[in-house]
Amino acid sequence: LSTIRMSKECVRIKDYLDANYAEHITLDTLMTLTHMSKYYLIHSFVKYNGYSPIQYLNKRRMDAACTLLTDTDLPISAVSSAAGFSSQSYFTQSFQKNYGLSPLKYRQKHTSRP
Repeated sequence: LSTIRMSKECVRIKDYLDANYAEHITLDTLMTLTHMSKYYLIHSFVKYNGYSPIQYLNKRRMDAACTLLTDTDLPISAVSSAAGFSSQSYFTQSFQKNYGLSPLKYRQKHTSRP
């Protein structure tokens, strides 16, 4: 019974992160949402998803940023903000670390528009 409930709570966290990734989200936010302890929340989420909630959130934000970079003409600062990053410099640094390219270079490489 507890594993079924846990799985349901993890789905709830994942759905929340997918829907609200652009918002400021902390582990405390997720603890309030699920009424779980921080340790149990992280442990359970990793068990079901292979990432901690914060790692998943950052991955989700990167995916959103990639889509915005290739599908829109938004300035990098707007992409950073829309994807939920607190600052453009942190976004650029994280993006470079994840993809080995700056957001601008990624856009140039992956955009088919003239």
